[in-house]
Amino acid sequence: MFRTLTMSAVCAALLSAGCGGGPRDAQAVLADVNEAMATEGLQSITYSGTAQTLDRAFLQTAVASPPWPMYDISNYSRTIDLTAPASRATGTMFHGGVFLRPPTEQPYEQQINADETAWNNQLEIWLTPWGFLRGAEMYGAEVGTAEMGEAAFTTLTWQSPESQTSPSGMRYTVTGYINDQNLVSRVETQVEHVMMGDLQVAANYSDYREMDGVMVPASMEQERAGGTSFTVAVESATANPADLTARLTPPPAEGNGGGGGGGGGRGGGPAPDPADLVRKVYDGVYLVGGGYEAMIVEFTDFVVVFEGGAQNENRGQQVLAATRATVPNKPIRYVVNSHFHSDHSSGLAAWAREGITILTHEENVPFAEMALSNPRTLLGEPTMDPTIEGVEDVMVIEDAMNRMEIVHIPNPHAEHLLGVYLPRHSHFHQADLTLFPDDPSPAHIAFAERVRELGMEFDTLTGVHPAPNPESDDDVLVALQQ
Repeated sequence: MFRTLTMSAVCAALLSAGCGGGPRDAQAVLADVNEAMATEGLQSITYSGTAQTLDRAFLQTAVASPPWPMYDISNYSRTIDLTAPASRATGTMFHGGVFLRPPTEQPYEQQINADETAWNNQLEIWLTPWGFLRGAEMYGAEVGTAEMGEAAFTTLTWQSPESQTSPSGMRYTVTGYINDQNLVSRVETQVEHVMMGDLQVAANYSDYREMDGVMVPASMEQERAGGTSFTVAVESATANPADLTARLTPPPAEGNGGGGGGGGGRGGGPAPDPADLVRKVYDGVYLVGGGYEAMIVEFTDFVVVFEGGAQNENRGQQVLAATRATVPNKPIRYVVNSHFHSDHSSGLAAWAREGITILTHEENVPFAEMALSNPRTLLGEPTMDPTIEGVEDVMVIEDAMNRMEIVHIPNPHAEHLLGVYLPRHSHFHQADLTLFPDDPSPAHIAFAERVRELGMEFDTLTGVHPAPNPESDDDVLVALQQ
């Protein structure tokens, strides 16, 4: 997508200097861009319009690969203090939550305070055209050239300060693409992500218009991992708003405050022995507590683990250790990923690093391969070469010891979700479908329809999120009667 330019293309990109005078340096580029965008004296800005954001959140959408479903934010307004830096965005959205219940009106808020100095917090400011230019002025930019499609661009690249580094100790790199009108067209960077390694985050800007004396992109689009994650159609903007402090200050919390919060529970202390988290359910079947409950299913010559990659990498390592302690003499053939949501996949790296094959629904495979194969330089880890296999509808693993059916359960919470059925034990283990008595969501109704369609019968239903009371197929099928 990006290519080194020929000399003729460089000349076209560096219009203000001309080839005879040599390429512009970074300060000259910044001066030209600031002049074109009319940013002299700009200390803060408010822009308003309509926005769209991901349905739920990044890595919480109904499908793994983009395009991802979005929902609207009306009355969207964002104020940025470039000197702090700080930001506050507000709006109104209609949303049904993670289980797709009837939508209700909810406030949208994004608050970034000046004392939140972590890079991932401030990134939303640095990605804006004005934040990017402020960073280039503060931290020293280098000039270059690049090409996107058929268009030539000047690039400015700068790095985060030494006080804001990644877990590997590397500074973050931010690159902006300047078009032939000296306007910021794109800003991109990478941040660390426990599942996705070096995660690319970018913002595209187009349709610049003069608003209150400043050039403002009427179209803003943010991308994560190559998919659109947020958009704004800007209708108005105010440079250096007089009521800046009021715009950045959230309203007081409702209620009377009450007493101070209690303690955070027992901190420190030794971590539990992974083997102590395991409880036997049947011969060759175990549940691993201490977090999202994984299931270990033992076969004659190997072991399969369901949902061993949930929560985070520490939990993934914990379930891996618990499995090896429980069944020490058999290799782990598969770890089954129920679905790609971040709280169910952020521990998969622990298994991929061990060379254990990951099973997920076939529609999730391309995204999982991309995510787990990304470079992991910001984390200070080597790139992995994961083995990932797809399940289409029902995958049966069976020998003399056990029979395990890995079942696709299509539903609006996660369209490509897998559960585990153990017919010999009349047991089903699932993720995110623990029942709400007398109040089934569309996701639970879809689960019930799938149980009826496949004729599955089970006396015991357990969940990665355990239910407070025993459940069975009868409880599931009740959803169809609501």
